[in-house]
Amino acid sequence: MKKNRQTYLLVLLVFFTSIVFSQDISSIKDIDVNALSDEEIASYWSRVQKKGYTMEQVEVLGKAQGVSASKLADFKRRVNALVSNKPIAAAVIEEGEKELLGNEPYGLKEGELFEENSPEPLLFGYDFFNNAKISFAPAVNIAVPENYQIGPGDEIMIDLWGASEITYNATVNNAGSIQIKGIGFIFINGFTLENASKKIRSKLKSKHAGIAAPSNSYNKINTNITVSKIRTVQVNIIGEVKVPGTYALNSLSTVLNALYVAGGPTKMGTFRAVKLVRANKVVAVLDIYSYLLFGTQEGNLKLQDQDVLLVGPYLNLVSVEGAVKRPGLYELKEGQTLFDLVKYFGGFTPKAYTSLLVIERLNGTRKEVKEVVLKEASSFQMQAGDKLVVQEILDTFENKVVLEGEVFRAGDYELTNNMDLKMLLTKAEGVTPDAFLPRGLLVRTEKGANKENIAFSVEAVLKGEVKILLNARDQVRIFNKKELREERTISISGAVNTPQTIDFIEKLQIEDVIAMSGGLQEGADPEVISVSRRLKDGSFASLSQIFAVSSERNLSLNNGNPFYLAPFDIVNVRYEKGYRAQESVVVKGEVKYEGDYILESKNERISDLIKRAGGLTDFADIKGAALIRKIKEKKTKEILKNIANSEGDNLDVEALQEMEETATEFKIGIDLVSILSNKGSEIDMFLREGDVLMIPAKSQTVEVLGIVLRPSLVLFKEGQSLRTYIEKSGGFGETAKKSKIYVSYANGDIKTVRNFFFYKRYPKLAPGATIFVPAKPEKAKMSTAEILGITSSIATLGILIQTMLR
Repeated sequence: MKKNRQTYLLVLLVFFTSIVFSQDISSIKDIDVNALSDEEIASYWSRVQKKGYTMEQVEVLGKAQGVSASKLADFKRRVNALVSNKPIAAAVIEEGEKELLGNEPYGLKEGELFEENSPEPLLFGYDFFNNAKISFAPAVNIAVPENYQIGPGDEIMIDLWGASEITYNATVNNAGSIQIKGIGFIFINGFTLENASKKIRSKLKSKHAGIAAPSNSYNKINTNITVSKIRTVQVNIIGEVKVPGTYALNSLSTVLNALYVAGGPTKMGTFRAVKLVRANKVVAVLDIYSYLLFGTQEGNLKLQDQDVLLVGPYLNLVSVEGAVKRPGLYELKEGQTLFDLVKYFGGFTPKAYTSLLVIERLNGTRKEVKEVVLKEASSFQMQAGDKLVVQEILDTFENKVVLEGEVFRAGDYELTNNMDLKMLLTKAEGVTPDAFLPRGLLVRTEKGANKENIAFSVEAVLKGEVKILLNARDQVRIFNKKELREERTISISGAVNTPQTIDFIEKLQIEDVIAMSGGLQEGADPEVISVSRRLKDGSFASLSQIFAVSSERNLSLNNGNPFYLAPFDIVNVRYEKGYRAQESVVVKGEVKYEGDYILESKNERISDLIKRAGGLTDFADIKGAALIRKIKEKKTKEILKNIANSEGDNLDVEALQEMEETATEFKIGIDLVSILSNKGSEIDMFLREGDVLMIPAKSQTVEVLGIVLRPSLVLFKEGQSLRTYIEKSGGFGETAKKSKIYVSYANGDIKTVRNFFFYKRYPKLAPGATIFVPAKPEKAKMSTAEILGITSSIATLGILIQTMLR
């Protein structure tokens, strides 16, 4: 019972699906298939395939729904054209339509024949049929040749002009004849265009006598007979081709045209023996290699109606690897030789070793190697499965010597008979002035990989006192003097415009170096110049020798007693006693005269600056005053480095790096109330270059930031606690770290929460202060593997303890 129910449901499902699909098929009745775009045809065919129907089933269902056979044929033609990306002409071409094989793409799309980036080498010739950029369609916009064979479907146009003007258009019927009004039927099936024209002219003479008149006669009628529309032929392409089937092609198509339409041979198909079968007989055999390699078209006949192209399996495959122009797979005919194969792969590359060719061969049980001399290639027969491996020549030189270093023309040189080292240096136009003459090196490669070093005196070789014969692959190096000693320099610093380090030059004086460094700065004392020189006396106590040198501000020549500098000297030009450039400080905010002020002395203090600025205004927040001091970047980095070393792992590295990038100035908290009450005391700080004194206006609020529900400004109220300000900002957030709250005051001071046993002591607030609530650090969650590992360890430990207790 259950089985019958399942069968019933299956039949019902198939019936329902057929009804739904047949509704789609019946819609073709009302549509002009030829008017649909390729995208619409592709979409419809995709729906058909998704429902599991084949083209044969579509035809059966279509006929059942009343769709005409012509529309079904048009639909099939359009689908096939999309699959192979080629147009297949209809059996009848209406006037005004595009000719067969017109401007549409012809052949398969790129990549349809084979998978892209296939690891297997492709047989030579596949690319020809798998290249979408190649258009291999027969030309239809040219004059039909005189040897064109006429058949049913061809349209003949007969033009008469001269004494009589008339045009006849006639189509060759299935009986092979054309009909001309007033003349009757003329049989021309199988005739060439040339012979058919003669027969038609002969028949026309009975009606138009002027055709036979002399050319200079006023009764002369001229004729022109052409094929105005070419017929289509049905060709069957079978065997090892990409898309076998029946194709409608124009009658100018050849065997190669038809093969291209079908996508060419498959991986199993032959390129050497494509058979054209006509009336059950093989009338031609096309060798595609002959066309691709030599341009010959033997066997590439024009197709006739009901011709059959048969592509059989490949014959003998051989592979070619190595230093050849076209490595890959090649198909050979029976009995072809290595010489034939060489012609196919285009010959050898310049690096090919052709004295001995190696062929790997299958002997039925295992592989074997055959060695062939190139001159015997014409007599060496190739077999299926052979692999030709062409090696490259050795990457070595037989007659090369290398010269490098301090010569005018370094590089590779030809080794001639009895060539010695002096001859090589002469070829290179000698050594440069910077060449190190006491010693040069010659590296000689002996047989194998062993190398030998031969030292020589460059000077002795050049004078001819020493003769060294050269061998192949010798390498000669001439050193530079500077390569063999420390780079000699002179440094200058102090009161010069461009402190620098320069290359040492013989007989260089102090004045020369100062001039090269842009001259003296304002305030420089040319009479106090120190020169530090390296010691060479073997003393362990002294580090350097110091010379006190004087000069003139105008850097005039000192011919009387010149002081010449030595390599590695360090020159320092001093400033005049007491010389110091002006230093400025800035006061901003609630003072009567804010702006820049030049320090009068090194002992000027904060209280002095306020006095010079005219004093404070009535709106000044004295408790919020702060001093901003700049610290040089180098010193800042040293301080941060010391902090990092002392803090160890407890220091936030990212915070330190951020601090290092921005720590060029610091805000110093000062007590301006006490400073003004105790002028000149320790708390009244001395001012330094670049200091900025900030006097803010009175503030009436406290700012709350960080992990609170709503960061905000809260009105300051004397005696109000820190927690009250936080509550007025919505309270703490879930991730707030309450123990690390800190308060930043307007003057730059910072105070944190202090813990006393179980109690917290919060800082007192002041107008302009900022409360900051930091976040708790994120805790890394344990993974499932870590939890299982810990659980397993605890369980193991428990078992161990239990065992020990027993």
